[in-house]
Amino acid sequence: MTQVFKLLFITLSSWLVFSLSLVGQVSEAVEQDKLEVKSDTISLDTEDKTLIKDIQADNNKRVEWLEKEQWIPNSNTAMLWAILPGGGQIYNRKYWKLPIVWGAFMTCYYSIAWNQRMYNEYHSAYRDIKSVDPSKNTAWLAFAPKGAKPEDYKKYEYLARNLERGNKFYRRYRDLSIVAGILVYGLSVLDAYVDAELATFDISPDLSLQVTPRLMNTPQEPYDLKVGIGCSLRF
Repeated sequence: MTQVFKLLFITLSSWLVFSLSLVGQVSEAVEQDKLEVKSDTISLDTEDKTLIKDIQADNNKRVEWLEKEQWIPNSNTAMLWAILPGGGQIYNRKYWKLPIVWGAFMTCYYSIAWNQRMYNEYHSAYRDIKSVDPSKNTAWLAFAPKGAKPEDYKKYEYLARNLERGNKFYRRYRDLSIVAGILVYGLSVLDAYVDAELATFDISPDLSLQVTPRLMNTPQEPYDLKVGIGCSLRF
């Protein structure tokens, strides 16, 4: 019996040592696998970050390209550009409007200059003929008949009335030309602002009429629903 117990003890001891060594090997293999998986995860994360950066860079390039191809103006910037005549139209890239804007400005400028010049001439002539001694102040002679002499100013009393009317006429139209120039300037600024604001407005000719069944009620009978036809126009 003693030998049998010794044999059992030796067998159990050997089995225990073998089990412990096997468990140790398995633990080492598991730890090694964890390290390998972790290193793979780290390398995968690095690759993902690089890939994400590449995608973001590509998206930024696409956005820049779209902004260049589909340029959308800013209304506030357009108003700042519009301080210069035609500047707002240049900023909005509506170059076909420039001849209209500049033509209107040049017309107003020419009208102001012309009426101012004529007003100065009539004003000087009227002032001289109404002076104390029109024979010395002779600006009115430019409007008198040919061959008129300064000392004969009393013969041309009617000329004073004509010069007064011309003085008022050209002064009035000079002032109106200034007002027209201000209006043209304001309209050019307003056009630049509105054009920039409506840059994203959908103006596609998508008109469609939809006819659908509909349940309707009346104020007299709010709970009495009636079947009808509804029409809606989309534009």
